[in-house]
Amino acid sequence: MQEIKLESIETKLFKATWSLYEGSFPSNEKRQLTTQEKIFKNQNYTALCYLNSKNELIALLFYWKFDNFYFVEHFAVNPEYRGQSYGTKILNDFLKDKNNVVLEIEPVCDEQTKKRLEFYKRLNFIENSYEHFQIPLKKEDKSIILTLLSYEKAINNKEYSKLHEMMQENLAIY
Repeated sequence: MQEIKLESIETKLFKATWSLYEGSFPSNEKRQLTTQEKIFKNQNYTALCYLNSKNELIALLFYWKFDNFYFVEHFAVNPEYRGQSYGTKILNDFLKDKNNVVLEIEPVCDEQTKKRLEFYKRLNFIENSYEHFQIPLKKEDKSIILTLLSYEKAINNKEYSKLHEMMQENLAIY
């Protein structure tokens, strides 16, 4: 499997990756293309895509580095490759040299959201008890409650406050 860093919306693989992104997240959990173009310029942001040996898109992983936190903003596996352990392999590789990794998921409300939580728990993510609201990614979006997961250990109040402050400063870019 090959990991490719996307540098701009002009990057060769961006169009296919953006198509996966568009099809994987609800409207209120994704950016507009013009905003995506802006955040590529932010040194704290990294957009990765993953290809198999046939150069077919397997997955995307978009994340931020905030001081001592890594915030996985978007992670999606191509529906054609789900259930084949690609997601587990990609995240395990990502996590092996990082501390303080956090991500958001929808609260469990159906079988799909339950499976998502179970997937992350198998990778040693822990549910944090904070009432956590996603930073809106578009002006017209409202904050929504999401579940904040952290890798291997819960985050304390001071860490959460700092993380949320950094998220507000960096994610609300329109």
